[in-house]
Amino acid sequence: MRILLIVILLAFMTGCLSSFKVTGYSGGTVIIYCHYYTEERSHEKYFCVGKYSWRCKDIIRTGLKNTWVHRGRFSLYDNTGGNYFKVIIRQLTRQDEGTYWCGVDKPTIPDSYTKVELDVKEDDCCEK
Repeated sequence: MRILLIVILLAFMTGCLSSFKVTGYSGGTVIIYCHYYTEERSHEKYFCVGKYSWRCKDIIRTGLKNTWVHRGRFSLYDNTGGNYFKVIIRQLTRQDEGTYWCGVDKPTIPDSYTKVELDVKEDDCCEK
């Protein structure tokens, strides 16, 4: 029974490289840099939202290299020369706050993930 449990747990493990926190302000913009290994350059990149990486919902995904892709308030650019992709989120709201994942799609093995905790603060500097 213990061996079966270990096998099941290993099946759900992800290649989480790291995690970090990003803070933005309501109405503003954040830029998130997601690094990956050189051997992952040819893979699709994506940005998803959810508490757990294996259950997150894709927000934006691309297989294009060195080209901007846009979807609503989100943009993604895969910089293969720098081994990173960046995600821009515009017009932030408090509802954007939460857990996101930078993902690298690997068809035959578990995807690589970097956990991103987004904190959105109210920007009340200019209220009257």
